Amino acid sequence: MRKLPALCLALSLTCALLAVACDGSNSSSGAGPSMLVLAPDTLPDGEAGTPYAQTLVVAGGSGSFVWSVAAGGLPPGLTLDTASTASTSTITGTPTTVGSFSFTVLVTDGTLADAASYNVNIQAATGGTGLVITTTVLPAATVNGTYNFALQATGGTGPLTWSITSGVFSPGLSLSGTGVISGTPTVTGAWGFTALVDDGSATAQRAFTLNVNGVAGNATLEQQLRQMIQQQGIVGLNTNNLPNLNAAQVELGRLLFFDKILSGTQDVACATCHHPSLNTGDRLNLSIGVGATGGIGPGRDHPSKVFIPRNAQPIYNIGLFPELFWDKRVGRPPQNPPPPPGSPPPPTQTPEGQTNLAPDEAQALFPLTSLTEMRGTGHSLDGLGNAAYRDALVARLATHSEYVTRFNAAFGAGQMNVNNMVRAIAQYERSQTFINAPWDRYLRGDANALTDAQKRGAQLFFGPARCNTCHSGPLLTNFSTHNLGIPQFGPGQGNGTGTEDFGFENTTGNPAHRYQFRVPSLRNVAFTAPYMHNGAFMSLSEVLLHYRDKAASTNAFTGTSMTQGADLAPTLLPTANVLANPSNLFTQVPGNLTAQQLADLEAFLHALTDPAAINRTQEIPASVPSGLPVDR
Repeated sequence: MRKLPALCLALSLTCALLAVACDGSNSSSGAGPSMLVLAPDTLPDGEAGTPYAQTLVVAGGSGSFVWSVAAGGLPPGLTLDTASTASTSTITGTPTTVGSFSFTVLVTDGTLADAASYNVNIQAATGGTGLVITTTVLPAATVNGTYNFALQATGGTGPLTWSITSGVFSPGLSLSGTGVISGTPTVTGAWGFTALVDDGSATAQRAFTLNVNGVAGNATLEQQLRQMIQQQGIVGLNTNNLPNLNAAQVELGRLLFFDKILSGTQDVACATCHHPSLNTGDRLNLSIGVGATGGIGPGRDHPSKVFIPRNAQPIYNIGLFPELFWDKRVGRPPQNPPPPPGSPPPPTQTPEGQTNLAPDEAQALFPLTSLTEMRGTGHSLDGLGNAAYRDALVARLATHSEYVTRFNAAFGAGQMNVNNMVRAIAQYERSQTFINAPWDRYLRGDANALTDAQKRGAQLFFGPARCNTCHSGPLLTNFSTHNLGIPQFGPGQGNGTGTEDFGFENTTGNPAHRYQFRVPSLRNVAFTAPYMHNGAFMSLSEVLLHYRDKAASTNAFTGTSMTQGADLAPTLLPTANVLANPSNLFTQVPGNLTAQQLADLEAFLHALTDPAAINRTQEIPASVPSGLPVDR
């Protein structure tokens, strides 16, 4: 389990600024009324088809408690008693699906809160026979220390082959085919994964958590970074940022997210380009929507080489985003002056006018109607306007009784409509909110959460390298737009010569915004390549070198090393236009950083990874109500 600090909700900002240990864990003693402590630390595995019951208990606090699942999802068939107002709540039911499932439970008494993340493995019913993984607990690793441990299994009838089906190791560790975990981990945290063993005729799997513990570093470096954090008021994510989720809406949204029924030609789903096994992206430079071949990820292609003009962004934490899409065409722009505290949120701006939907809800409206993303042509809904087309998609959903039942349960009888459809999708996306990267734990007081290299990188990031001029705030973005001199290629947006993409200018109509794109969040950035609005760069080192060398990087770009380089490199445009007016903040990033400084910056970027966010294949439903195939 990944245990999150108990944060005093009313004082969370102050705690974060001062790095005060408003921090509870089950190893703490004398927990008093100033904190909540949620127990137990771990939950046992279950077996498909066998009743399961476990009780959670919170100590501390007073008054009525509110229990919720704040992120992830319980194994199908299990539920948390969210009706409980007592200091206990139970997880009960009969699990139906084999696999590893990660979820976060949040409990609050209105003033205090604590959250705990669990990995629960549901095994296939074996009746006590067959192939079984006998290793149950892994010894902890130490960051930058050598690790070597062999997983064990019994009952196989042939040579055993091991692999990972979900989750991920800390960078620096790997699992061999013979079941040996080895290497030198470089990032601290609780790294959850599911190991699968295969003897050629049967398989078994088990969920594990490999804790990578930190070590005390250079005291002077620690003092310098803490002083910088206090001076700049740097804050991370905490339990205040976890969404209030409606379980029925989350599950409905999950099914919609993976169901190809929402594409006109019924061959692509939201998850096709935002897949949990690909860290909610697709690892392509430019995504490929309807009419594609080759499944998901780098093997995906289109017989007519039709590309979506921009790179698919990850969906982590987007419920916290005020503005969405690379060109910010959906969102709530900052108000000047800011509205008084407690004011209702302003309407969300969209290409179709204002809406009372939240930005992440409104965002889900637009891939549905994009011809290259999900709508396509040559089907019965051709010719409809956008609003009528979306209504027709809801009518299509209504032909499946399970969707009708789920909409009724999530929103009430007779509330099956477009707005509630996208609200459900947004609820599922909000379940992908992750707040426990090493950087967050460091900001909450854990001095050993970062290595010295990561601390040096943080000093550069928030200091001489000037990264935080744009990548600021808890999400490491201020949602501004900039022209970074990124080479243009692909189909573009029909601007200029016809294959250019004018970016933010397409939203505002202001030529001063030409070639500007929204600053992305850097959360989990080490696992979400390729980078930039068109996926031009395949690695973090390429991005960092671009910031250092700027125009030289742009002019030297050939595109041949990209995943889709064979198709996209020939479409590369001359660079003079994008280099004519780069953003001032971009040009002010220093160009004299040493190789060691760049390495330290990259190390810090790895510390923005929440282990629970990566390779969440447990999110993939076994089936969807339409009966259409699910991308895996």
